[in-house]
Formats: sequence, structure tokens, C-alpha cells
Amino acid sequence: MKRFALSLQARILVIVFAVVGLYAAIDYASQRLFVLPSFIALEQSEAQNTMRRCVGAIRREAAGLVKAAGEWAASEETYEFLHDRDDRYVRTNLGAGSFIKNNLNLILLCDSTGKSVWGRIQNLRSGAVIELDDSCVDVLTSAPRLLVHESQENPTAGICATQHGLMLTASWPVTRGKDATASRGTLVVGRFVKNILRDTLAEQSAADFRIWTAADSSIPDSDKEVLKHIPRDSPWYIREVSSNCLSIYTALPDIEGHPAVLIRVDLPRDIKSKAIAGFIRSNLLSNLMAGLVVLLVLWILLRNAVVGPISTLTDHVTAIGRTDNFSETLTLNRTDEIGTLAREFDRMVRQLSESRRRLSEQCYNLGKAEVASGVLHNARNVLTPLVSRIGSLREKLHEVPADKIETAQAELDVQDVPPQRKQDLAKFINLSCRNLVSFFRVTKEKLDEVARLVAQIEEMLAEQGKFSHAKLPVEQVSLSSLLRDAITLLPRDLCQKLSIEVKPSVEAIAPMMVHSITLLQVFNNMLLNAAESIHRARRPRGTICIRAGTQESEGADMIDVQISDDGEGIEPANLDRIFERGFSTKHNIPSGIGLHWCANAVAMMNGQIYAQSEGSGRGACLHILLPVAQNTHSLCDEKAEVIS
Repeated sequence: MKRFALSLQARILVIVFAVVGLYAAIDYASQRLFVLPSFIALEQSEAQNTMRRCVGAIRREAAGLVKAAGEWAASEETYEFLHDRDDRYVRTNLGAGSFIKNNLNLILLCDSTGKSVWGRIQNLRSGAVIELDDSCVDVLTSAPRLLVHESQENPTAGICATQHGLMLTASWPVTRGKDATASRGTLVVGRFVKNILRDTLAEQSAADFRIWTAADSSIPDSDKEVLKHIPRDSPWYIREVSSNCLSIYTALPDIEGHPAVLIRVDLPRDIKSKAIAGFIRSNLLSNLMAGLVVLLVLWILLRNAVVGPISTLTDHVTAIGRTDNFSETLTLNRTDEIGTLAREFDRMVRQLSESRRRLSEQCYNLGKAEVASGVLHNARNVLTPLVSRIGSLREKLHEVPADKIETAQAELDVQDVPPQRKQDLAKFINLSCRNLVSFFRVTKEKLDEVARLVAQIEEMLAEQGKFSHAKLPVEQVSLSSLLRDAITLLPRDLCQKLSIEVKPSVEAIAPMMVHSITLLQVFNNMLLNAAESIHRARRPRGTICIRAGTQESEGADMIDVQISDDGEGIEPANLDRIFERGFSTKHNIPSGIGLHWCANAVAMMNGQIYAQSEGSGRGACLHILLPVAQNTHSLCDEKAEVIS
């Protein structure tokens, strides 16, 4: 899978952004851990202050009720009303205006026995009037502290639970003078606790409250559990209902001093929300500004100190790789590591240029030596059948009865030879002469073949002598004729067990402009290797098949000559190695030059050579690709690259 590569500039930007992001995360986390708790504490303190205002309002309202009850109870008219029950007092002092004027929801007058004389509850907002029934009166008069007073300096105030809701009440004895023992009854005034809390929290429009009695079954279970958690040393209990709401609880005693009232105030968490929003804004702005400043400064510094010089060095290296020009140098007047790298790179380029020059000379000399070695190898291939033919001629010459012919001729020269003997000797000499004539004809043919082989060797050596001074001549030749000549050069002992088939496709190839001698040697090497492979496979009779065709290779039309055999085959791992210098599959035989020379020779003709085989024992096929007509003769110059 292809890896995704980042440039140096991109990596630096990623690192800078990562550092700024990490700084922002650490800054935000520190504010969440160390600064936000102070805002939460402030929020809780604000909730406590709100509850204090509510409780303080109830206490102030209780004091106001006590004062109003005291003034009303001290009135002579009130004292007389409890005695004569005059309706004029009710119309004058106990009308709706009195409730509104004194901000009261309850007025109750009881006689000295605690029996209700007159009482009423009025809703100040709607103006609805609720006449007190006996059950409501019983609730109010059942509290001993509400009706029993030791003196006028000891009024009573507290919360009472009525069927109409929790009510803050205050009572004052109705007396004439300061003696409570002469009391004719009790004046009870009150106000609903809900109204008190509503007025207190009127400025906090988002605040809400709930109030329950301890015995109220409508208290939610979560709120009912709060009663157990309100600490004795602190009148408050704060609970985080959600991220947007904070609830504070307190429990108040009733008029008898028993904890019976639960108040809950719900407050929006504006402080925390504003704090978090402030964190986000401040972090965003500060980190953005800091990040931009740091990024700009780092970018300028890195651009001038690192990225710019490295980009210059990279462009220089890329240009050398593209143009192959080692003469250009890079001069960076720097004393840091980048300057050292540039100077060392220039020195390395100079050394590489010098090494390349020496290597080119060595390659050129080695190429000449390779060609000479190839020529000698090919000459050896030609000398093999030459030596064989000369040896055959020597054996035939030893078989000629020259001594016997000379003896017979000497005996004929004697005068006293018997006629019959003379006739036999003449017949012997005549027959020997005929045999000699036949032998001389065969010898002449073999000598002509030897002369032709010697001429080929001379031509090979002549080409080697001219290699350093001129290009080899090219000529138009027929592929089929070159292959036939290459076949005739094969040793006879190898050909005895071979069947060489030249397919009609070879004849169909148009004449080529090639170096005929070089290509002849290539074909001869290929055929010789195929024959030796069949011989090593120990087949009773093998087959070499020669085909030809055309194909396109790298955008050029090529002639494909295929020489296949059913010999010992080639291992897949060796298909590319057989054309390397010194590599050979012929055990205990000094070789490894022939195919290597063939590969170089074909490459000099702008061709290609490769092998195919299905494995050991499956035979092989060698492909020689040569450019068609006009390009075949485009040889490299005398410094042509030699395949190593």
C-alpha cells in the first residue's frame, strides 16, 4: 500500500498546530479544574444568599405581622367588638380595604375561650373572599402558643399549615392596657408564605420555588430525601439538578417549633454558564491569537533557517538527478548542519563524478575485453568442427596404402616379373589409383570446408581488430540464410542426435539490415547451447525448433526469433541469471561467456534477449528480439554499455 508522504513544511505546520492545540487543551482543563470551581462556589453562595433573602423576608414579614396585630389589638374598638359584636366595627375595620392596606390574607378574632368571633381569608390578587369554616379555625386555634400570651411583650408568630396553604401568622392579646390577664380574646393576622416568597423573588425572574409541609404526600421522593441531608449546623442544602439548574433547600419550623416546612428554590446556573462561555471565548481568542503569533514567528524562523535552505538543497539534488550534470555545485554560506550537509554533498558529487569517469573508462576497456572474449569464444566454436575435420582427414590419410603402392610400382619395374604377378600388380595399382581419386575428391571438399571455417575465423579476428577504430558494417541479409549457416557450424557429433526444424515463419521475415557475422555468431551460440542442453538431458534424439514472428515491445516493432529445445530446461530462478557473466548451468565445464556475449551483442543492435522455461526437464525457449529494417543497424558507438 502506498504511504502518504508529507513534506517538511507540512510536518512543521502539523507539529505547530498540534502544540497549539495541546496548549489550548491544557489551558481549558486547568481552568475547568482550578477556576471553574470558584465560579461554582460563587454560584452556590449566590443561591445561599437567595435563600437567606427568602428566610429573612419571612422573618421580617413575621415582625410586620406582629406589629400590625399589636396596633390592631390595642384598639379600644377591637376590645369593645369582642364584647358587643357590633357589625359597624366589621364594616369599618374589617372590610376588603383593610386586608389590602395591611397586606393581609387572614384576620381572625377569637374570644377569651378561643372561640372564633369573626374571621376571613382574602386573596389579595383576585379579591376572592374565603369565609373561615370550623376546620380551618380549629387548625389555627389548636396551636397553644397562638392563643396563650403571658403579656403584651410576648407576642406569638409562626407558620401554620392550613387547608388553604402554609400561612405565616402572628397573634396579639386584645386587652385594655398592658395586663394580659384582662384579655377579652386574641387577634390573629396572617399571610400566605407563597405570597411572601413570590414578592421576595420578584426581582429574579428566572428563579422558581416550591414549598411543602412535612406531611404533604405530594413531595417528590428526591425532595423528601433532602430532609435527611439538611445538616444541623447549616440551614442549607444545595443540589445540582442539572447543568442548567441549581436547587437550594431549607427547612423551617412551625409555630410550635417543630420542623414541618420544606422550601426549595430553583435557580438557573447563569454564573457557571457564563463562566464556561467566558472560558470558551477567552480560550478561543487567546489560543487563536497565541497560535497565530507563534505560527507566524515559527514559520518565519523555520522558513529562513531550515525550510528554505533544505528546499534549495532538495531542488539542487533533484536537478542533478534529472539532468545528470555533476559539474554544478551548491554554495550555501552557512556554518550550521545544513551548510555542512551542502558542502559534504558537493564533495560527494565531485567524488562520484570522478568515480564515474574512471568507471566509464574501465567499462569501455572491459567492453573491448568482453567483445574479444566473445570473439575468441566464437572462434573456439568454429575451431571445434575445424579440428574435427582435420582429424578425420589425418585418419583417412593414414589409411591410404602408400607404402604398398610404392612396393608394387617397384616390383613392376623389374623385368623378370612373371606375367600373372605383373597383371595382379597392375590391377592393384589401378584400383588404388581409383580409390585415391575418390579420396582426393572427398579430401578436397573437406579442405574447402576447412578453408571456409578458417576464413570465418580470419573475419572474426579482423572485426576484432577493427572494433576500436570503426563501426562494423551492416548488410541486408535473409534471416533464413543466417540460420542455415549457423546450423552448418554445429559440431557433427552433436548433430547426429538432433532434429533441427526451421518453421515456414522464418522464411516469411523480410531481409534485415544487420551485422551478419555478429548475428551469425549469436545464432550459432544459441543453437550450440540448445544442442548441449539436449545432450545433457541424455535423450536418444532431441529436437530444436526455430520460429520467427513480429511483436511490439516498448512502442517499437520487433522481429522475434525463437529457438526452442526439449533439453534439460532452466530453473525459474535462473531465467534472468543465464545471461550474466560467469554464470553457467554446465557443471565442471569452464563457460559462462557465450550467452553473456550474445546478450551484449544483441543489446548493441538495439535488441533484447530473454529465456522461457517451465522448469527442469521441460526444455527451454530463447527469444531474440531485433528491430525491423531501418533501426536494426543503429549500433551504439565504441563506448556502448556492456551488460554485466
